[in-house]
Amino acid sequence: MEPRLYHGWKTARRYGRATAVELPRAETERRWKMTNPEWPIMHAVLHGVSRDQMMARHKANHIQVAYAPNAELADKALAAKAAMFDAMGLQVHLCGDVKAG
Repeated sequence: MEPRLYHGWKTARRYGRATAVELPRAETERRWKMTNPEWPIMHAVLHGVSRDQMMARHKANHIQVAYAPNAELADKALAAKAAMFDAMGLQVHLCGDVKAG
């Protein structure tokens, strides 16, 4: 399978760990007004990657999430998704504090 191109760039997957956090309702509402309110919103703190580092590489303010009840299962889910997309021929980048493999 040939990697898809998007505006001359190969698509890539970036995986890292994060923790969902709760912000005050007023801050959540403020952020929702700056985006599409029909989309769900989750506030996340990335492990080992700052917001600015992620935005410099990812250039988007959204992430795909796989929820897990504990760190061990989160690591396994991350490793499985990364391995699947690597096997499909997409570039995979592991970001921040990641235990995969």
